[in-house]
Amino acid sequence: MKSIYATLTGLHREGKPLDFLAMWKKTFDKASEREVKLFQEMYCDRLCDFNTPQMSLTAEGIQGKYRLRFMATIIGDESPTPNRRSDGFDIWTGEIPRVGHKFPMKASEYRKLLETYKNPFLKERDKVKAIEKTLRNAMQDAYLGCKDVMDYILLRALSNWGICQFTPSINNPGGRAYEVDYNMGEDNKLVSVYNWNETNTAAGKVSPIEQLAEICSELRNRGFEPGEILMAQDVYFWLKRDALTRLLAHGTDKKDMAVTETEFKNLLSENQIPAITVVTRKMAQDVDGNRTAVEPWQHDYICIKPAGKIGEIQPAIEDNELMEEENVEYMNAGDGIRIAKWRTGDSTSQVAAEYTQGSARMIPIITEIDQIICFQVRGITEVATSDGSSWRTKAAYEAAITA
Repeated sequence: MKSIYATLTGLHREGKPLDFLAMWKKTFDKASEREVKLFQEMYCDRLCDFNTPQMSLTAEGIQGKYRLRFMATIIGDESPTPNRRSDGFDIWTGEIPRVGHKFPMKASEYRKLLETYKNPFLKERDKVKAIEKTLRNAMQDAYLGCKDVMDYILLRALSNWGICQFTPSINNPGGRAYEVDYNMGEDNKLVSVYNWNETNTAAGKVSPIEQLAEICSELRNRGFEPGEILMAQDVYFWLKRDALTRLLAHGTDKKDMAVTETEFKNLLSENQIPAITVVTRKMAQDVDGNRTAVEPWQHDYICIKPAGKIGEIQPAIEDNELMEEENVEYMNAGDGIRIAKWRTGDSTSQVAAEYTQGSARMIPIITEIDQIICFQVRGITEVATSDGSSWRTKAAYEAAITA
């Protein structure tokens, strides 16, 4: 059945009859035309561009290979131009999954909404404001919940060797198993020899600032510029407050003084280390009817990435856009996400309710994976290296702890 919001007539704005659903359709359309993000900007907006929805359910993206750039040769007037070997690229492919959820408004909640709508003592503008609030909240949760999945995939992959896995019993209740692997190169998977903690910095076993400076220097030698470091809040606070950081920032005579934000940023800059972004992102999952908080970022890892965007989001045309159902109100909410609203009741042999659904088919593609480093700094089994290096590749680490 049609959404109950289609029945809330007789209200006006600026002297014109107000159609709540038509108003939101226009809002979504205008936002898409102007490429404005509704509600809030998320990590997927900051890290990726959104492509136009496609028909195929297979996403393809070009992953560049980055090395030191060849310098052109000074050549004679009659000499041929020398050839250069291209670094080339890889084509990444992956399944575009369907994501979605719906939110019911029970008859008891609708009754309260009607009390507002039919209240003769309430001014019309106050009625409109109250009704719009309920509609906006439902659409916002339905819409942003789909983009939450994109944030989860990106942040988990950046802190998990380029891989994100979904398991129904762990982090995808009511869903299916699904995995995205962005094929991060083995040279980009690094593990510190010693855990980042006070004991190891005090013993001189590890110097996190020096490690970051050395890794960034090595990346530049490989031909690309590190532009941003991502890490969890607890790791950031520890790094900023650690005694060795205070010593590097203030010297011996003032090593007990706290390091200010400005001083810490200056210390990073002096060591050619890019700015740090603290990741605190959380979202909720419905586990047996309970709202349970989950974190996509793994706290034992940090990520070093180029500045700016590192990929794209590839949507496919949503199933309910191909096969729309009668008596359901549909809206293209932008970024490939569809909002659907409908009612259930006696005619459908269901409990009376109003539903707001957000759904999409989309997947992030990390095109700059060759320039991204995943570095494990905690949760490490400590085994010294024979050459005194302060980090090793993940493959070398796994070989060392099993030797």
